[in-house]
Amino acid sequence: MSKPQEREAILYAFAVEANHDRSTLERYLRQHPELTEELIDLSSELRLANARVPVPAGEVPDPGLDAAWQELVACKPQAAACGDTVNPFATFKGPAFVKLAATLNVPRAFLTAFRDGLVTASSIPESFTRRFAEATSVSVETARGYFARPQPGPVALAFKADVKPSHQGQTSFLELVRATEMTDDQRQPLLRDCNADGLA
Repeated sequence: MSKPQEREAILYAFAVEANHDRSTLERYLRQHPELTEELIDLSSELRLANARVPVPAGEVPDPGLDAAWQELVACKPQAAACGDTVNPFATFKGPAFVKLAATLNVPRAFLTAFRDGLVTASSIPESFTRRFAEATSVSVETARGYFARPQPGPVALAFKADVKPSHQGQTSFLELVRATEMTDDQRQPLLRDCNADGLA
C-alpha cells in the first residue's frame, strides 16, 4: 500500500494530466491498483468539473441577457454561499481541491471533513483557521463562519422512521488529526496548532 504522501502525489499527478479519458484512468489503475477507489472517485470529480452544459438550439433573443451577464461577471468567486455563509470551497473542485490539500499539507480526506461540516468549529485551532483562510483567499472571519455554520439534519429520511433521526455527529479537530491516515510531516504541524491553542 502506498504511503499517504505518495498516494497524494499520485492522485495529484492524475489530476493534472492533460486528458482524463478512459485510457488515462486505466493506465493509472494498472500502475496503482491499490488506489482504485480514490482514482475512480477523482476521475468522476474531474469529469463533473469539466462537464459543459449544451447550448439549446434555436435560442430566443433576450434583451436583458447582456445586463444579466455583466452582473454575473462582476460577482466574485467567493460569493457562492452556503445558506447565509460564504463557502470558501466554492472554487475548489476537482484538481483545485487536490491542490488546496497539497498547499495546506493535509490529506484530501482531512480537508473533506471541513468541507462537509464534520469538524466541531470550537475545536479548530486559530492558527489552522488562518492558514486555511489564506490558502482559500477568504477572511479569517469568513472561514470561521463557514466552519460554524448550522448543520442540516437528515430531513429526507424523517418520514421513513418512527423516531426523528439525529444528525451524524461531528468530531473534534484533534480527534480528526489522530484518526486520519497521514505522514508525521503532515500530522506534527496540526498537533502544534492544537498545542498552541491549548486543545491537546
